[in-house]
Amino acid sequence: MAKRIDLDYTNDENLFDATAKEWASEIEKTKKTQARGFYEKVLELESRAKKEEWIDVLPFVKMLNSKVSYALNRKVVSREFSDMMSQCISQVKTKEDLTKFKLFFEAVLGFFKGSN
Repeated sequence: MAKRIDLDYTNDENLFDATAKEWASEIEKTKKTQARGFYEKVLELESRAKKEEWIDVLPFVKMLNSKVSYALNRKVVSREFSDMMSQCISQVKTKEDLTKFKLFFEAVLGFFKGSN
């Protein structure tokens, strides 16, 4: 299993490179369309966070956990994808954290091959 994710890139200088590549390999059984769909949701939430009060956006960030759980039960994402998302979502406390999550997810997708 890939290492724990620390979204603070000052603690993990390889967050957007080696760490993202490792996680991309871990989640390879996830469907490409599902991974991309979740990334789109994160982008949407980051956009909302720039326009709305953070207190009104954070609950929807946390709600991603239930959406990932549903996708896992439908077997369209892997257990590893669920773990990655859970680790990241749990670290989002501020708008800046959400941006770090988005950047990490973007890096993972850059290395991601995924299943059809």
